[in-house]
Amino acid sequence: MVDNDGVGGCCGVMDTRQQSGTAGGNQTTSSAQRSEYLRNKALAAAINDGESVAGAARRYGVSRQWAHKIKRRWDADGGSGLLPRSRATHTIARADAVPASRIVELRKQPEKDGPDAGTESIAARPEREGVGPPANSAIHRILVSAGPVRPEPGKRPKASYTRFEASPPDELWQSDFTHRPIATVPGAVVVSRLDDHSRNPLHARAFATVTMDDVQATFLQACAEHGIPARTLTDNGTVYTTRPISATPGRSERTLALMGVRQSNGRPCHPQTQGKIERYHRSLKQWLSARPPASSIDELNEQLAEFQHVYNEERPHRALGRRTPGEAYRAKGKALPDPELAARTQAKLDEEQAAEPQPATPSGSMRGKPVPKDERTEPTRVDVTIDPKAHKIDRRGCITQDNIVGMRRVFNVGRRNAGRMAELLVDHGQAVITDLETGEILADQTLDATREYQYRKPTDSVNDAPRQM
Repeated sequence: MVDNDGVGGCCGVMDTRQQSGTAGGNQTTSSAQRSEYLRNKALAAAINDGESVAGAARRYGVSRQWAHKIKRRWDADGGSGLLPRSRATHTIARADAVPASRIVELRKQPEKDGPDAGTESIAARPEREGVGPPANSAIHRILVSAGPVRPEPGKRPKASYTRFEASPPDELWQSDFTHRPIATVPGAVVVSRLDDHSRNPLHARAFATVTMDDVQATFLQACAEHGIPARTLTDNGTVYTTRPISATPGRSERTLALMGVRQSNGRPCHPQTQGKIERYHRSLKQWLSARPPASSIDELNEQLAEFQHVYNEERPHRALGRRTPGEAYRAKGKALPDPELAARTQAKLDEEQAAEPQPATPSGSMRGKPVPKDERTEPTRVDVTIDPKAHKIDRRGCITQDNIVGMRRVFNVGRRNAGRMAELLVDHGQAVITDLETGEILADQTLDATREYQYRKPTDSVNDAPRQM
């Protein structure tokens, strides 16, 4: 129980402090402190009389943590431990360790060179030099007063965003492409790949136009340099996935599965899912804008390689505790692809290939498996005659006619002739296609009754055949 010996001295101290206040504000503060002291005294007395800490906390309207703290103070210091204590910080950061002029310089130089220059990036510079930097709030005040930073209205709090981060490196690679027009190639595109855990740009390459083959090539190149990841994350662009347009996986998706790499795609019209790669592209464009424009794709690729080194090895990242992405990428062991996924995909592919139909016969399927050009032979002529019929050559450069030896037949006469009117005649198994306007013979070949699609045999008067169907 708290006795008068422990309380009297404390009250005397409180009375002395209250009498020393000369202004009304000081007297008010002393009165509040005395009320806090009396509450602490009653709380300590109740606990020492045998009441539980939780019960005493409820009765006096304080938290259990505070009641435990008051008990520890009483046990350690007696009545003096119940006195209100200053809420001021015990240590004061030295703002003069880095002069304000240095802070402003650290802000302006990166802006000139191209990288971002936020308070975290500025604080990281002297920290990596062994000098304790001011707090971020102090840096912000210096920049606002000096002029480089203009205060902005309140924004959505960062705590309201749902964030995710892969645990080890190579657990998740993000990929996207962005347009970077140059003088010689107005539609130039940059394809990038970024490690989700470390924000480490693994590969970036510029193309005049981007295709699924280009995306697959960048992935394989990144794997050759850094290893195979466990998973990838992209948007729903058709160069990454065929899901929006077809249930059949594309070449790029099959390649990933055969390597044991799982593929994830963000929600349509929701680029926040790929926020890290989007933010990286913003920094990339900002850095490129601070330099003379590239005059060719090769020069743009050289700039991308330079920026990749700056971003990975020289620029501390705020989200990485002021480490560089390269340091964070090398700090942990890497995730690995799934061998079971690769085995299942290979087994499924083998089954599909075994189930593919054999080359068509007159009583079999309508379209046979393509035959390599060097393995094609002259078909056996079938003695059949079909009256001439006019056709409009479609955009593929083909003529299609039904009921020729019991099935539909497709004749290729070249895309160059698309849109023209032509006549198809089958005379004793010889198919002849003639331009109705000029009389030019576009095709003269033996009808292959075993196939729906007739491989083209250009005549001497026609240009070389375009790409086969």
